[in-house]
Amino acid sequence: MIRSLFPVFLLALSLSSSPAQEAKATELKVGSFTFKVAPPWVAKAEPRMMSAGGFTLPAKEGAAPVEADFYHFGAGGGGGIEPNLKRWQTQFAPGADGKPPVMEREEITVGGQKALMVTMKGTFLSGPAISPNKVPMPNYAMLGAILQSADGDVFLKITGPEAATLASREQVKEMVKAAFAK
Repeated sequence: MIRSLFPVFLLALSLSSSPAQEAKATELKVGSFTFKVAPPWVAKAEPRMMSAGGFTLPAKEGAAPVEADFYHFGAGGGGGIEPNLKRWQTQFAPGADGKPPVMEREEITVGGQKALMVTMKGTFLSGPAISPNKVPMPNYAMLGAILQSADGDVFLKITGPEAATLASREQVKEMVKAAFAK
């Protein structure tokens, strides 16, 4: 009997998370929110210009990594939701029809607090916001989230190769929801 239960015990052990695995989670406080990620996400050593910090999902098989950058400019700062969404759209090359990429929107409400998540795909124009020299990155995607707060909205922008970025969508959504927990 004990011998027959041993494989089940080993399987249960391998599926449970150990305290050592949980200890490796990385946190980033941005505005009134704390964001947590677990491996394989890692904290960025050098945040982007104007960023409060970020995370990187290392690349697989020679592809570019997925990058998450967080921005907070204080109460009333950052320009608001719609202007940021329009700015994010302009960070993609227009399609063959000359129009910006389609933006899918999803509103998330947790305990009365709201966040807006958006998804865009296309040729991302990589580079600093104020630089005229952008590097076209075809087949890229962006997951954006704007978490509303009286202390100032937090803007989360995740970019990378389309397949890897879109594969992280549910994980990002859960990270956003968890940031509302006190």
